Amino acid sequence: MAAHSLGTRGNPQGTRMADGGRGSGQAQRGSFDSPFFRSKFRVPVTPRHFVRRPRLVQLLDDLVEYPVTALVAPAGAGKTMLAADWIRHTGRRAAWLALDDADREARQLTMALAVSADQLVPGSAEAAMSVLRRPRDPAEAVHTLVEELEDLGTQPTVLVVDNVHLVDGDTVAAGCLATFVEHRPAWLDLVLLSRRRLALPVDRLRADGALADVTFDALRFSDAEAAAMLTGLCPDVASEELPDVTEWAGGWAAALQLAALAVRSQRASPVKESGEQSDAPAAGSGRLVDEYLWHEVLTAERPEMIHLLLSVSVVDRVNYPLAEMLTSRPDAGDLLAEAEGRGLFVTGLESGGWFEVHGLVRDMLRADLERRSPDRLRELHGLAARWFEAADDSLTAVDHWMAADRPREAVRLLAALAVDLLDSGREAAIRQTIGRLTPDLATAGPDELVDFAWCQLLVDRTSFVAASAAAESTAPSETGDGAARLMVLRATAALLSGDWRGCEELAREALSMMESPAWLDPIARYGWSLVAHGIALDERWLDGGEAVLAVANGVSNDAQRSIALEGTRALGLALAGHPLDAVRTAAAVRQVAEQGELSTLRVELDLAEALAMRELGDHDQARQLLECLSAHASYPLTFVQLVAQLELVELHLADGEVGLAETMFARATETSEREHSAGSAASSVARRGVLVGLARRDQDSAARWALRVDDPFWGALSGAQVLLAQHRLPEAAESVSEAVARCARHQVLRHLVLARALRDGERERAEKEVATAAEIAAEHGMVETVGSVGRDLLDLLELAAWRVPDGWMNRLRHVAVGGDLAVAAPGALVDELTARERDVLRLLPTRLTVREIADQLFVSHNTLKFHLRVIYQKLGVNSRAEAVATARRLGLLRTF
Repeated sequence: MAAHSLGTRGNPQGTRMADGGRGSGQAQRGSFDSPFFRSKFRVPVTPRHFVRRPRLVQLLDDLVEYPVTALVAPAGAGKTMLAADWIRHTGRRAAWLALDDADREARQLTMALAVSADQLVPGSAEAAMSVLRRPRDPAEAVHTLVEELEDLGTQPTVLVVDNVHLVDGDTVAAGCLATFVEHRPAWLDLVLLSRRRLALPVDRLRADGALADVTFDALRFSDAEAAAMLTGLCPDVASEELPDVTEWAGGWAAALQLAALAVRSQRASPVKESGEQSDAPAAGSGRLVDEYLWHEVLTAERPEMIHLLLSVSVVDRVNYPLAEMLTSRPDAGDLLAEAEGRGLFVTGLESGGWFEVHGLVRDMLRADLERRSPDRLRELHGLAARWFEAADDSLTAVDHWMAADRPREAVRLLAALAVDLLDSGREAAIRQTIGRLTPDLATAGPDELVDFAWCQLLVDRTSFVAASAAAESTAPSETGDGAARLMVLRATAALLSGDWRGCEELAREALSMMESPAWLDPIARYGWSLVAHGIALDERWLDGGEAVLAVANGVSNDAQRSIALEGTRALGLALAGHPLDAVRTAAAVRQVAEQGELSTLRVELDLAEALAMRELGDHDQARQLLECLSAHASYPLTFVQLVAQLELVELHLADGEVGLAETMFARATETSEREHSAGSAASSVARRGVLVGLARRDQDSAARWALRVDDPFWGALSGAQVLLAQHRLPEAAESVSEAVARCARHQVLRHLVLARALRDGERERAEKEVATAAEIAAEHGMVETVGSVGRDLLDLLELAAWRVPDGWMNRLRHVAVGGDLAVAAPGALVDELTARERDVLRLLPTRLTVREIADQLFVSHNTLKFHLRVIYQKLGVNSRAEAVATARRLGLLRTF
């Protein structure tokens, strides 16, 4: 049968997996694009001693018509080699995924499934990987993956998943796999290889006709197949010896291999006097392997071969350089190839020079090392840790440092990884490791405690704060690098608690204390990120400004921090009133965030774009992004959820949705009290409380909230807004005059609120303030700020129209009067009419046309039309006649 499977040698369609399984390339960026990771997707090479079993290949051909085929048998039963041989001879498109220990974690498993899917349908993994980069349940990514595969569709295809039993111990991972299996697209069939019964709803799948089982009994070697294997492995064995060996092995492939090698060694008969030949391999495989491997097989091997197998047993997969590191032998690669050729339980993967020792044999060898030479085992794990650390596979290195009983090295490496792991949303993958890293507080040094506390960022804020307190208690001095690193912990805690200004101050102090270059220390260099967040959240971001240039220079030696800085920059620009620059910045770095593993960068970009879209008047897109961000905590960027909730409050108010604004404000208040009780965040909540109080016409509530705004600019502005509502115009003007603007947005707000306070008494000065605000806003692209705060200043804005671009003015007109104000209840207005609006309303009952009314009031025709739309919205009507009738019913006309 002609082969058409992915990964088949000599087959053009197999090129993708043979070259490393890269699919579209989208799904495997960053550390997951390592050769070690890609080796998971390579079909095992057929060993020289392999015996083809056409009956089982035909059986798989028949059973693959079922959506799911399960091969469940003990280790060494021949599942993997059978499936690999079937892939090479089936006419179906097929791909391979070998799970390993890393896939016991749900996020890693989902990533592996996504990359496998990408081999079959390039680009299908992008949406799932996008979900994984955010702080979401991995099950959401699985659902996204199967939906993408269902939508894309392709020709009938098979995915073989080996070592499925590895995920049984984690309920989340097992649930993700079960979701993928049960909801796979109709065109994708699965072949699952496992040592144990699948952690799936097996009975239901069988009842639905969706599952076919192949058990150990079906996989047992027949006498003829066993004889063929033994003859291939032992060409000199006497034919009369074969029946005894095959009977003793009971059709178990691993036992046949061991027995054949024992016969080949001519040191002992494989059949035991004690009757052990009747033991089932599943029940006594450990004892059987141990006895045969050491007493019958390896005794006949050269010392260097035994040394090799013992040394490489500490890793799941090994290549030439790693084998050389573990054995200190330059010929280790040749020995691996020899072991494969001689059937010494070493299997070569299709390309890249990677090998795999049979799992059962590897476990036994490792156990023997633990029993006979525990110091040597720890030494080997230390060598493996160094190799993986040098190869940038740091998480694997951490595991080996732990196995080497060197927790301080593991803490050191984890501390260096902490921020990158958080950025990529992989903190869950190593929480169990962190749990094993708790230091002995009586013997741990200050540096180790600081590293350990930094690692707790990967767990949660509570653990981080507790570990930081322990590190604080052992601080040796108040100066030097150690004290500076401790100060970074304090700055991080301030950011998490909502004290954004305090975060910046502490981080600056930490950086000034460093005696060594800050960029050389993984904790100290994060101080620049903290400074950047403090500047951004305090609404002081100015490209080209001294503070921002200092941050950019501080992270210039760290590519990862430089990329992350672009997300903070986009957020800072959006908050400071530069929406166009924010959108451009986010767009420039979005592809990096999408293709890499930078989930925190993506979250920050989402927030920046949401703020910018709202400022540009695109409420629909802003609302969609903000609702998503407000619904989920984005640890460690804990401010994202709160800022999104508070922006939604303003968006609802701008759209006249006071009830929705109150509901969202209650959520924001709860979030603040629970997570962000410190000054900056609490002040941000308070100033939105002022707006909600004013919208509800509850001036007392607004005044109480204004007293809680602990910010020089916003405190003065909020107080002025309350005074305006109380018609205390001189006091409002005085209050807003005291507000010192920190950014372009502050300047616009200050000019507009001052104009509102001056309009009735000093109109000419008010006109100048509005004109200045319009010019600044138009220069930077601000629309929403002017439209929401300046609705009562439309006539003055129209007078300033000649100073600004027509496009910006048209967009402002749409925003200023395009919002849907709530319908007025009988006997009440949605909002008070301004003096100019009362003048317009007074002339509506007359026979004057709209143009004639405009002439009477000395305003343009367009300006009058805008006034009419606002009047209609405030009265809750749709026409001039309805406005007159409603005004009379409310008693408004009698007052003019």
